[in-house]
Amino acid sequence: MDRLDRVGRPAAYGAALVMTPYLLIKVSWVVGAIAGLLPIGDGFGLAGWVVLNTVTIGMAGTGIVMALALVRPWGMRIPGPLVAFAAWVGSGFLVAMEAEPDADGRAR
Repeated sequence: MDRLDRVGRPAAYGAALVMTPYLLIKVSWVVGAIAGLLPIGDGFGLAGWVVLNTVTIGMAGTGIVMALALVRPWGMRIPGPLVAFAAWVGSGFLVAMEAEPDADGRAR
C-alpha cells in the first residue's frame, strides 16, 4: 500500500462516516414530519419541507457513495465525468450556501 492509499482510505471512510449521522437526522426529520411528530420549519408547508429534506438526503447519500467510490474497487466502474459532475454540483451548493447574505445583507 503506497502513502496516498494509507492517507486516502481512512479519509474517505471518515468522510462517509461523518456524513452518515447527517443523513440519518434528515431521514428522521422527514419521517417525523410526515407522521406529524415533528414541527415543520418556518415558512414551509409539509410538501415543501419533505421535498427540501429529501433533496438533502439524496445529496448526503451521493456524498457517501462518492467518498467510498474513490477508494473501493467498484468505484473504478463509475465514469470519470459523473464523478466530476457530482463534485462540481456539490461544491457549487457549498459555495452558494457560504455566500448567502443574512437578513442585514451581510455575508455570513
